[in-house]
Amino acid sequence: MAKRHTFTALTVFMAVLIMAASAMAQGTRSFAVLPFKYNGPQKYSYYSKAFQSSLNSKLEWIGHVEQSHQNLSEVTFPANKADALNSLRALNLDHLVYGDIAILNRKAHLKLEVTSKDGNSWLQKGEMDIDEIVPWLDEQSRIIQGDIFNRPGYGTQVETKKAEAVAQQGPTASPFIQGGNDATAAATLNPQFRYEGGTSSTGRWRSQSLRYSSYSMAIADGDADGQNEVFILQKSAISAYRFKEGQLQHLTTFELPANTSNMRLEIADLNRDGLPEFVIGAYQIEKQEAIKAPRGQARSSILSFDGGKFKYIVKKYNKFLGVLRIPPTYMPILVAQKKGTRHLFDQRMYEAFIKGDTVELGQKIHTPPFGNVYNMIYMPQELGYNYVVINDSHKLVTYNQTMERLNETDATYNSSGTAIVIADLMPGMGGGVTEERKVTYNIPFHMITAPLTSDKYELLVNKDLSAAAQIFESYKYFTQGEIHSLAWDQVGLTLAWKTRRIKGQVVDIALADLNNDGDKQLVVLINTFAGIGYGNRKTVVLAYDLNM
Repeated sequence: MAKRHTFTALTVFMAVLIMAASAMAQGTRSFAVLPFKYNGPQKYSYYSKAFQSSLNSKLEWIGHVEQSHQNLSEVTFPANKADALNSLRALNLDHLVYGDIAILNRKAHLKLEVTSKDGNSWLQKGEMDIDEIVPWLDEQSRIIQGDIFNRPGYGTQVETKKAEAVAQQGPTASPFIQGGNDATAAATLNPQFRYEGGTSSTGRWRSQSLRYSSYSMAIADGDADGQNEVFILQKSAISAYRFKEGQLQHLTTFELPANTSNMRLEIADLNRDGLPEFVIGAYQIEKQEAIKAPRGQARSSILSFDGGKFKYIVKKYNKFLGVLRIPPTYMPILVAQKKGTRHLFDQRMYEAFIKGDTVELGQKIHTPPFGNVYNMIYMPQELGYNYVVINDSHKLVTYNQTMERLNETDATYNSSGTAIVIADLMPGMGGGVTEERKVTYNIPFHMITAPLTSDKYELLVNKDLSAAAQIFESYKYFTQGEIHSLAWDQVGLTLAWKTRRIKGQVVDIALADLNNDGDKQLVVLINTFAGIGYGNRKTVVLAYDLNM
């Protein structure tokens, strides 16, 4: 009898849960944002889809009002409210967001509309400089969430109170110290970013020394268990660790081919199945006479970490593989590039797709001069983006969307110490010793873009510091470094803040939740500098709290 009552109680409990879940699902409303109607110069035509992508992310209220993923390519732009209601009913949506933008010189004329299935509508117009578009869209998206979606803490009244409070307080100092040396601002930034020297370890964590030299690093939930792991790429192996009791706890090590030089580790869910893939870019050296420059070929592989064990998805692929986050969605995309003839990388780069145990190429990706799968990043800028490329001299070169060269830095950045020696032959020349010269290409490590101190994106890079490297052009092992946050100010990349000087060769950086506490840290991978020989160098991981 007791068992029967228990079973009945469990049945009722499960029924309640199912009904609650069904009610929650029914209570979730949907919205869609149409591409904006655009009128203006061709160079700003990307605003149409950029507005759509931006509003899709800003308006989503998880569990309450969520973006519809229906195909909107055949939806006619509504000429009036009746057209909008017809589109809503056809798509079975609760809210439809649309608008238009006109650009004249640097003035933008904007109209943003929302029509709901209950017949209500909302309209807002604005006229502003191009630089003021993003804040205007941010404000309107918060108003829509409050006035249309009824989200607590949002809406016209809340925005009005915020504006009044700011007006009463007057200008305030940014908690992040511009240039890294202003000691007069409020003491809210991690002190590691403010002062040079000192012995305090406040806001910084240092791992134990690992007895090998490292080449690349990535931090992600590799086995989809809800906890991040730290993955470190070595010359011929990849190791997995997890932060535990103040140290990196070793989980497993997977051996890779010994006759290859590993260069880059990327982790991303490329096939969108919830489990990330591990992309390893490598270079295989062929045996060659000592007096000649070594020959070689690209050799990349893709692994999984399902169940906490590495296994190959693609074991050997004869092109360089990497991951780029391409606008306007900035979703991670697998990219491939052939080995070049005179240069290590071919000039053409392609989207790539995993198919079975191999990789297939997709459409060509437009890149700035000498952009490759490892030295290029898209830096969001207003409603568009700039390209930032690390050139062969390891200086940062900035291009706009039309590939116009905007700026080149004086300092060098992100030299990893991972060098590939190739033969530079003039076209039509043979392979004789007198007809070739050895060229050393230093593989740059990850650049990171993120809005850390404001709504504007910053570029996180490592500034190379070494007296020997300034004297010897081919010497690329830097004994010290500084992580710099650079911001684009329409003229060049300027310093926003920096860390203290780091002793050792910085070989990679990441922005991730290393200790699984819910907050991201700036994580730095370094090889210690012992003064003699690569074999004496050890790996150390540093982590900095971003805002204290």
